[in-house]
Amino acid sequence: MTKKALIIGGSSGLGLEIARLLQKEYEVVITGRRDPRIPDLNFQSLELNSDSLAALLDMFVADLPEIDLVVYAAGFFQEGNISDLSDVDIENMNRVGLLAPAMLLQRILSKQTKLSGLIAITSTSQWTPRHLEPMYTAVKAGLGMLANSISLDRRVEKVLVLGPAGMRTRFWKEDGCDTSNMLDPAWVATETMKLWAEDFKYKFARALRNPARVEVVETR
Repeated sequence: MTKKALIIGGSSGLGLEIARLLQKEYEVVITGRRDPRIPDLNFQSLELNSDSLAALLDMFVADLPEIDLVVYAAGFFQEGNISDLSDVDIENMNRVGLLAPAMLLQRILSKQTKLSGLIAITSTSQWTPRHLEPMYTAVKAGLGMLANSISLDRRVEKVLVLGPAGMRTRFWKEDGCDTSNMLDPAWVATETMKLWAEDFKYKFARALRNPARVEVVETR
C-alpha cells in the first residue's frame, strides 16, 4: 500500500519543494491558500487563520485517509514591537504557528492512534530572540518544543525539527527584499529529505546560510 503524506503549507515555498520530493514514494496531500496545480499533488483548501479553526480541522481530518507522515510548513512572517501588534495580530500568529499544528496532531492521533513521522519546519527565530518579531519567535520556539515533546509519544515513530534561515520565496520577493544571499528552497528540501532518511527517533537541525550548510543540533 502506498504511504500517504500530508503537508500543511505545501502549496508554495519549502513545503511545495518537499512535496515534489515526497511524490516519489508517497501519495501527497497539500494545503495552502492557492492550488499550485501540479499533477498528482492532491490540493485541499484549509484556512488556518480562522475563528472556526477547530471545526474546520474536525472536518478536514475526518475526511483524511490514514496519514503516515505529517509535514508542518505553514506560517507567515510578522514584524513589529509587541506594543504595536493588535490583539488580532497576536491571535493570528498564535493560531497559525502553534494552535493549528497542536490541534491537527491531536485529531490525527486520536483518529488513527499512530503516526510514522512528523517534520516540523520552524526558523532561525526558534532560537534567536528578535525585538521586532516577538510573536513570530514565540510560535517558532513553541512549534519546535511541541514537536520535540511529540517525539516522546510512543505512538509517533520519528520526528524531525528543521529550522531554516531566510529562503528565496515569493513573500520576500514581493516585499522587495534582496534575496540573493537567501537559501534556495529546493536545496533546503533536498537536505531535509537527506536528514529524514537517517535512523533516529528525534532530530533537530538548522539550515544556515553564508555558506549554505546544515548543522545537526540534537539527535536521539
